[in-house]
Amino acid sequence: MTTTNTLQQAGFTTEEDIASYLISTPEFFERFAEVLASVQLINPQASTAVSLQERQVGILREKVKKLEAAIVEMMGYGSENAQIIKKVYGWTCALIQIRHAADLPSAIVSGLQQQFDVPQVFLHLWDVDALYADLPEAQNVPLAAQQYAQTLEQPYCGLRGGIEGLQGLAGEGADIAGVQSLAVLPLRYGSLEDLGRTFGYVVLASPDAHRYTPDMRTELLVRLAELSSAALQRLLPPQWLEEAERQRQQSLLAQGLEAEAAEAVGDAVAHAAHEEATQPASPAATDTAPAEPQPDPAPCSDTPTERLPGQTAAAIPSAGS
Repeated sequence: MTTTNTLQQAGFTTEEDIASYLISTPEFFERFAEVLASVQLINPQASTAVSLQERQVGILREKVKKLEAAIVEMMGYGSENAQIIKKVYGWTCALIQIRHAADLPSAIVSGLQQQFDVPQVFLHLWDVDALYADLPEAQNVPLAAQQYAQTLEQPYCGLRGGIEGLQGLAGEGADIAGVQSLAVLPLRYGSLEDLGRTFGYVVLASPDAHRYTPDMRTELLVRLAELSSAALQRLLPPQWLEEAERQRQQSLLAQGLEAEAAEAVGDAVAHAAHEEATQPASPAATDTAPAEPQPDPAPCSDTPTERLPGQTAAAIPSAGS
């Protein structure tokens, strides 16, 4: 007798029915405690028979091991994040303590190298105030590099082959022979997501091809770019900052108007849909146009009808003809 026939005779169609019954009827094992004690299962680790209780204990042990591994991993992430926060804090405090604005570019570069273990850092600026026009970081920045930085909405991360003109980005005379991966951080007024005016960029280069990858998280790089931008704004002329703030306000206003317009359109569509749903159904239209009213037929009379000039009277047959 097959397993299927046995199940059907017992009132069950499938093995899943038995499993559902046992799960939903825990008192079954109270009534038949000897069944629970006599159940033997295969030990997946030793290919021997074990009791149900032993198998359950083994399953619980495996779950505990997985939970312990997950907790250790989470603790590792927490420790790593704490170290990152400590590094960002120390780097930021060092920038705040700089008294002379001209020292900021070199301090940012050295801080990124030391605090975050970046082998090579290149920083380039433009539109700086005349007082700082002689800074090495503000010399001979290619127009193509400036335009590229302006197009970045987020830091670029990837292999060196994924970006053209790396030598121009790094700067004339920069040694990039060993660079395998890099990150490019735009420096702009305001936050990166505001897409304000760009006045520079930072290149983080590494000989490790897996240091900066396209699929990596960029939250830390975004914060480093924004902190660097905020510090380096001390090098920009007041007129530039005023214009950048004006453009930022205009952009925020435009975004607000677009959001309001989109919300208004959404409300109008929802209102129209509600009106259509609550409006009573109209009678079904017919394919044929309504018939035009026809004149009533002339009443029958014994008097002859009047004829137009030149019209002959039609012959009316008599009843006997």
